[in-house]
Amino acid sequence: MVALAVGLAALAIWAAVLFYSRRRFQSKDEDRRNTEIQFKLNAAPWSDRHVESLLVGNPSNLILLRQYVANAVERKDWPEALRRADIFATRAPRSPVAWLVRADVWRGVGREEEAVALLRTALRRMPRDPRILAAWAHEAEWRKDWAEAARRFERVRKCGPERVDGYTAGARVLISDGRRQEAEAVIADGLRQLPDVWEMLRAAAQIAGRLGNHDEAIRHWEALRDRFPGNPAGFLGGAEALAQAGRGTDAAALIRQAGDFFPGNKAIVEAAARLVSPETPERAPPEASPRAG
Repeated sequence: MVALAVGLAALAIWAAVLFYSRRRFQSKDEDRRNTEIQFKLNAAPWSDRHVESLLVGNPSNLILLRQYVANAVERKDWPEALRRADIFATRAPRSPVAWLVRADVWRGVGREEEAVALLRTALRRMPRDPRILAAWAHEAEWRKDWAEAARRFERVRKCGPERVDGYTAGARVLISDGRRQEAEAVIADGLRQLPDVWEMLRAAAQIAGRLGNHDEAIRHWEALRDRFPGNPAGFLGGAEALAQAGRGTDAAALIRQAGDFFPGNKAIVEAAARLVSPETPERAPPEASPRAG
């Protein structure tokens, strides 16, 4: 009996190894395939004819189906967008993305009740999917039901600790609900969980500024610039925070520095127009070129 039990246990372990090995190889193959499809799609993602030609050989690909719906939405062709969203759902019934896209289209045509009903159904079928949970949380935020939104975003953080909006939007609704200390704790947790995500530093700075903690906001913007020097957000946000703290000279100096680092950046040029005094002798950032964005 002992030998039989050992043999069965070994068989079970071997079966598990085979199963997970196969899943890993399938995942790698799918990633490779999606990379190829995305490369082909980039040639003309706005073209329905191009997307349809790719869908012929990849009828259930989520990237292509999502773009197919997005093209109709971009044109505000809502009947066609609804038709394509239904195609998406039919071809990929187990995909959370399909449910979310359909809900977005229903919301786009002004049928909020149908959109909420779709999300509720998706939540019953996929109760732990972070994407569904996040959409459900944002639904409460849009209704300004702050307490319910805070509860839902807490669920997002538990099931999807890698999602930035679980912390950023979660803190935002807590502030709206008058729960300042809880919001600060959520941001601190997000910084620990996602130390290499620049959006988390931006959110920390924005939340600190919203709470009137200007020195802390300035420190967070500085940390963003130090860790992500190629991102203009750290300079723009930092300059605004300095101005709000009454440090106009420092704000002007930082935005001029940003103009040197990101010449022609439209947002920086606009910020300089607000933050740099006309009497300031130093030069302002260069004018934005027509192609700057």
